[in-house]
Amino acid sequence: MNKRLENRKSAQARKRIFMTVWSFLLLAAIGLGGYFLVATPDSSAQLVSKQDSFAGKTYAGFKIAEEDVEELKQPETPIEGAVEDVREETAEAPVEEPAEEPVPEVIESAEPVVAPKKDLSTTIANAKSYVYTIYTDLEQGSGFLFNTEGDILTNAHVVKDASYVVLTNSDGQEFTGQVIGISETTDIALVRVEALAGKEPMAMETSQVEVGTEVFALGSPENISNTATEGQITGTSKNFSDDYEYKDLYEMNATIKKGSSGGPLIAAETERILGINSIILEDDPNIGYAIPIYTVIDQLNEWVKNPIQYEDDEVVLPDVKDAHFDKELLKSFIEAYYELLPYSLNDQKIAYYQSYLLPGSQGEIEGKKLVEELAIEDRTFDIIKPTVKNIEIGEEKAVIEVEAVFTFHSPENDETATITHNKLYTVVIDEFGDYMIETIEDK
Repeated sequence: MNKRLENRKSAQARKRIFMTVWSFLLLAAIGLGGYFLVATPDSSAQLVSKQDSFAGKTYAGFKIAEEDVEELKQPETPIEGAVEDVREETAEAPVEEPAEEPVPEVIESAEPVVAPKKDLSTTIANAKSYVYTIYTDLEQGSGFLFNTEGDILTNAHVVKDASYVVLTNSDGQEFTGQVIGISETTDIALVRVEALAGKEPMAMETSQVEVGTEVFALGSPENISNTATEGQITGTSKNFSDDYEYKDLYEMNATIKKGSSGGPLIAAETERILGINSIILEDDPNIGYAIPIYTVIDQLNEWVKNPIQYEDDEVVLPDVKDAHFDKELLKSFIEAYYELLPYSLNDQKIAYYQSYLLPGSQGEIEGKKLVEELAIEDRTFDIIKPTVKNIEIGEEKAVIEVEAVFTFHSPENDETATITHNKLYTVVIDEFGDYMIETIEDK
């Protein structure tokens, strides 16, 4: 019994010694931990250091949630949606040594990525609101805006002996016109459309250009509006005689067809209208001829000053449709808008896209802001792919939902990234019958 008691006391003594040693070790560990907490940066500072390593660089292969977008070095109104883009520092913190940068996941393409250059589609999109399809009771042809009086320049053979003249723009709006000047010897005529008065025309070249000048022929062959072909001026000062006297013509290898007559011939580099597409030769339809503007400008200006006057009983007014929205036309309109954006994103001096924005509207402000936000030095935009998700047409407005993917690369290393945004566009018809973007909102 006594021996058992002694053993119990001995065990209790050993337990007290063990607890004393354990407490000492625990206190030592706590003290050492406190030392390291003071000497080591906290976790938030480590996060900033890692964030610093991304500053000023473009990376692909990761997405940023909406709640993280504000942490990027972005303008005041960031683009919403999925972003694969530059990450910037969110706070300043002293860092002795930069953290090792992670290897970015680069979007590889089978062919080298090249920024878009001005081409046929650019000219069509930019010139579309100045070119019209012309219908009479006898012919179908083309024409283009000549001045701010609402005068449309076309060929005389398009409107000769017509009882009425109806014009349509690329958005399907119809207009009535009256011939205010027509020549019996030169294949030119002017049609006045009062509803277009005040609209600014494209610039026109009033002097001869050289052989080799790259050109586009734009018109409505076979009743397909804004069809364009490209080529070069292959000759100048060509002369023909037919029903009309054709003098000092431009010869070109930009193909034109029936229905193209009266459309503009446009210089690719300057985007000035050089002449009026007029004739093709039956034995060589690949060669076309245009009447230079500089050869007929005096006669055109004379008609503007002294237009043909009509009596009321001479005027035939056809049944013209009111301005209207059409889903296919609206889809084409918004796709053309996005087609122009890359050129302005790579060079803000090019402002083609602004012709789609209603002047003085919220849409104009937001459209310009978008370009300013995205157009930064370390990005070269390659393509933009818009997807029209939905179109709702009202009595006076149409709302278009679009998801667009912007693809860009860094000029330094050719690493490619994308930005995706979702927008709601409100489209109206302006006083000249053209679709215009009135508002742009985030979806």
